[in-house]
Amino acid sequence: MSTDDYSGFEPRFFDPRNDVAFKKVFVDHADLTKSFLNSTLRLEGGRKIQTVEFLPTEQLPKTSESKKSILDVLCTDERGFKYIIEVQNKYMQNYMQRVQYYVSHLYSNQLKNKQNYLELKPITLLSVLNHSIFPSQINYLSFHENIEKETKQSYLNDMSYAFIELPKFNKKEKELETVEDYWIYTMKEAPHLREAPKDAPEEVKRAYEILEKHTWTREECLEYEKSKIALMDDMDAIITAKEEGREEGREEGEIIKAKKTARKMIEDKMDIEKIIKFTELSREEIETLIKEEETPEDE
Repeated sequence: MSTDDYSGFEPRFFDPRNDVAFKKVFVDHADLTKSFLNSTLRLEGGRKIQTVEFLPTEQLPKTSESKKSILDVLCTDERGFKYIIEVQNKYMQNYMQRVQYYVSHLYSNQLKNKQNYLELKPITLLSVLNHSIFPSQINYLSFHENIEKETKQSYLNDMSYAFIELPKFNKKEKELETVEDYWIYTMKEAPHLREAPKDAPEEVKRAYEILEKHTWTREECLEYEKSKIALMDDMDAIITAKEEGREEGREEGEIIKAKKTARKMIEDKMDIEKIIKFTELSREEIETLIKEEETPEDE
């Protein structure tokens, strides 16, 4: 039976988009990070990463909005080029501005101990998103950098971006061909599978071995659940805030409508008690409206 048919069974693998699982796969295994970067950034020949060294993520700017929703790994290769791998677990209205700030902050901070601009190294951000941010005609994996409009050539290319929009990736297991395919499929489908794809490359199979639930200690499982709950709480807080905002909007709309009705009743010289009863506005609010109606516009 295809591993794409995953209804009605207990998940075998943890979700690699979870903070704890994500770091267990990538931070603890530099060779898997190297494979993930080389394949999804489509680095070939001399551009391929040979070695990976992890850097403290404290170098990256943090906001209260991003603490639970963004998982990140910061690393450098043998040339000193830096790579940020992040998983974006919730929609952020200011996301495009944030990623540009993210990369420019890291780029400019390279000069803290150096004053030679030629020593600045390129920064690439690879973002794995649980939602779509670009129009449907943009592929699930897209690459972005500054280009000159007429020639379409890139000369300002020290800061670049790659985005994997998981909802757009619809390949089934039998359609997977490249290492890139298998990695993206893993990021999207691993928690739904009963077994690892049989033709997956060895490094991807190792990721499934790491994600296999029965190999985790009790403490690791608890940390995974804590991370999962923290994200769910964060998402619930956002939904609650939106609902409260809608409710406040409805209440404000009702007050505006009531005042509009009250003004018409005031123009018709209706009794203040009837206006209060009909609109449910307070006496003070009605009296204020009466004063406004009595005040000449040019005063």
